[in-house]
Amino acid sequence: MSVALLLQDFAYSIAGLLSAVVNYAYYILFGAIIASILFSWFPSYPSSGFFQAIYDAVRAITNPILWPIRSRIPMLRLGGFGIDLSPIIAIFGLSIARSLLLIVISEFIGPVTG
Repeated sequence: MSVALLLQDFAYSIAGLLSAVVNYAYYILFGAIIASILFSWFPSYPSSGFFQAIYDAVRAITNPILWPIRSRIPMLRLGGFGIDLSPIIAIFGLSIARSLLLIVISEFIGPVTG
């Protein structure tokens, strides 16, 4: 018995599950980018072990997304400080990717899997 038929027996749709995975991944990445922005406001490394683990986890998630953008788009200099535009661009790109994936799932995968 295939996995698709087994899921349909339990009243799950493949398209619904894929849409949920895409949405969960989007919100996890969105939250990690927001946390990375907040951590950048406090540049000193956290002193407690718990916050250090959170800091390292957030950096491990966001660095592969933000570093390619940072390497191509320079920091916006305004007077004596700079604004990093990479989180804004990453969130915008993630929103577009999420929308496109949800369209593909609803228009192409949903009708095929039922």
